[in-house]
Amino acid sequence: MPQDSDEQPRAQFENLSGVATRRTFLTTVGVAALSALAGCQGSKDTEETGNEDTDENELGGVASDENDTPEPLDPPEGTSEDGIEDTEKLVDATRTALTKNSYAIEQELVNTTDGEQTLHVTQRRTSNLDSNKRLLVFDAATETNRLYIENGTQFIRSTSDDETTTQSRSFQEDFRATHPPEMLGGGESLGGILRTGAFASPETVSKSGLLLLQFELDSVDESEISGTVTEETATIFVDTNSVVHKATRSLEIEEDAQTVTLDQSFVIHQLGDVSVERPDWADKAAKENR
Repeated sequence: MPQDSDEQPRAQFENLSGVATRRTFLTTVGVAALSALAGCQGSKDTEETGNEDTDENELGGVASDENDTPEPLDPPEGTSEDGIEDTEKLVDATRTALTKNSYAIEQELVNTTDGEQTLHVTQRRTSNLDSNKRLLVFDAATETNRLYIENGTQFIRSTSDDETTTQSRSFQEDFRATHPPEMLGGGESLGGILRTGAFASPETVSKSGLLLLQFELDSVDESEISGTVTEETATIFVDTNSVVHKATRSLEIEEDAQTVTLDQSFVIHQLGDVSVERPDWADKAAKENR
């Protein structure tokens, strides 16, 4: 990765991944490599999935009437009436949507061992193709990092051990080339959630003005998990163009007389019409670099 990129916040994920790899199952599930999680600003409870004012958004998502029972949608490519058939097609469609459109997304990973939280990482990423602005927000238990890009300059704010530093430097990369979120198909991102196991037949649901197909986990794939899965849930929301708007999973695993829980989520909060506001600390970062 070139130096003038999202390298610093991503490096923080790589450092934290060492904590996760202390548990064997995290490595085998594929969530230990925390680098390049992508995310957005906003509340975790927000479920905005597209443009509510049109009959069809730019991705082909069908608008819904919240007061009516939705007509069943035809399963898009990568899915069928029996469940999810091809996880790669869903990842590719989601990646294409995020590449071609401005977006606000969020990803979160939480690990606990015997009820004690051992890892909590959240990353929110807002990126606008028209204004060439991006805000990356990384939060973990021991540190927080912010990276803001505007007019060919990137501003960085990092807090660790109660010490905060700010800086700015030139951003010489092609903004459009760095716009898509990385590692989307990896175990630490959307791909890992989709590969949790087999999903049951979908149900058509209305969420935030869109009709989406909702897939619920039917059975977990334990072939690459060290330990015994004692509880498992996963839910996937897919639009008519195979774009995943929200994916969540929770696994409870018993191993070596310990109970380890993994909670993971991927959410597209906004797609298309996204505003990236200049953070207050960017001015300080610019002054300190003079």
